[in-house]
Amino acid sequence: MIFLDTGFLFALFVNGDAHHDPVRDVFEEYRGRKLDDLLLTTNHVVAETITLLRKKAHPEPQARHDIAVRVGRQLLSGHLARVHRATEGDECDALAYLARYQDQQYSFVDCLSFVVMEKLGIREALAVDSDFTHRFIARPGPRPK
Repeated sequence: MIFLDTGFLFALFVNGDAHHDPVRDVFEEYRGRKLDDLLLTTNHVVAETITLLRKKAHPEPQARHDIAVRVGRQLLSGHLARVHRATEGDECDALAYLARYQDQQYSFVDCLSFVVMEKLGIREALAVDSDFTHRFIARPGPRPK
């Protein structure tokens, strides 16, 4: 099982994103495979992705709306990944994780992702930000600076 993060999803569906090409290349490796057997995300990542697409996916408001709704439907249907519904315990553990790493700029959603990944024994994430590289394999990972 591989975790699917917001930044990866955003780049997958937004052609102008700086990570779009490497993300598409990585995602192409999964063509023709049953994604819900391979990929897992959380309901928090789904919500964050829909929100981010709704605000930034396209210059035109109607296009942003349409992209957010289309991708949201794909995610909630399980076509892109299995959706893990975070429990109250997961959320409390994520907040504890956030509190423990005050020297980092982790978002709450990233902390929840880390907690779920650790709980389920997931070691790899489809992600573009460096937050995932602290204890997991991130593909394609952050762009070189």
